Amino acid sequence: MSRRLPVAMVLALISGALYQGVLATGAVASQQAQVAMLRPARGQPHPSNLWDSTPIPAVGAAAKAAWRRAPMPSPILPSESELKQENRFISYNSPRGCGPRFGPHVTSRICRLGDPTSKHVVALLGDSHAGMWLAAIEADARAQGFAVVPLDKPGCILTVIHRNTAQWPCGSWYQWAVRQDHKLHPVATIVSFQLSTELQADPDATIGMLQAVLSQVRHGVLLTDPPGQTQQPSDCIFRPKATMGECSSRVPDTYVPLMHAIAQMSAQTHHPAIPTLQWFCAKGVCPMVIDHTLTTRDTSHFTLQYSEALAPVLGPELKVILSRLEHG
Repeated sequence: MSRRLPVAMVLALISGALYQGVLATGAVASQQAQVAMLRPARGQPHPSNLWDSTPIPAVGAAAKAAWRRAPMPSPILPSESELKQENRFISYNSPRGCGPRFGPHVTSRICRLGDPTSKHVVALLGDSHAGMWLAAIEADARAQGFAVVPLDKPGCILTVIHRNTAQWPCGSWYQWAVRQDHKLHPVATIVSFQLSTELQADPDATIGMLQAVLSQVRHGVLLTDPPGQTQQPSDCIFRPKATMGECSSRVPDTYVPLMHAIAQMSAQTHHPAIPTLQWFCAKGVCPMVIDHTLTTRDTSHFTLQYSEALAPVLGPELKVILSRLEHG
């Protein structure tokens, strides 16, 4: 007797395959779990505070489970074998050829994803921490009727975007990406880079670099980087008797001060900044698993499943900002 996948899972598989090329690797989503539809916190459909927005209900529940040291939920999406596939094959630039790849590549085709027929274009620029949002942004683009063009390049972190090194022409890529961004005349350019512990520890320098990028692209919008995890998910969640508490991290002491600095910059330069902490952490705890979905595939990059699950909570943020930029 054949087993049918839930409709939501089928859609998740199709979407993930289209923008990541995962099906070519043989990765298949779990038949026992499906991507949860996350929803905003009650009374807060549009968060504005970068460090103190109300956590969404699923994150709050996961944080409570972590405090109780509750057992890991079962099943977890992706499964252990699927997680290995993601870590082996996913590079966050897809369809293939629609973004400069990891390593020496500088340019790529310009691809219109989401609603490719729309006159309204949103560009996505940054390192792999921009690319990991693509599943959510592309789903929102289809729902809201705009095209999204990825210009991100994995490995070109914020500190090296103005220089070229052997096999890493990040300076050349960045110049190309900014030129393409201006040619596209986007309604907004979403900017997102990894905010590593080193960058968090030096807010003044980090703010200067972020402000420079936002001022060089058209209608820059900062999508803030959430805290990551302190251990590899594969080393914790699949251990016998693993608990939610053992497989969770704390918000770094350096994270909130950086968010304060970003908020001050945003107010001064009038660049919108989207908070993300409320989608990952609650009361200082960042659970590794939220509503049966693993949040990160390593210590900092989202799983495809959680990126897609974030579309319903990211969508309202984008809608408000894009409307303001388009009509303001």
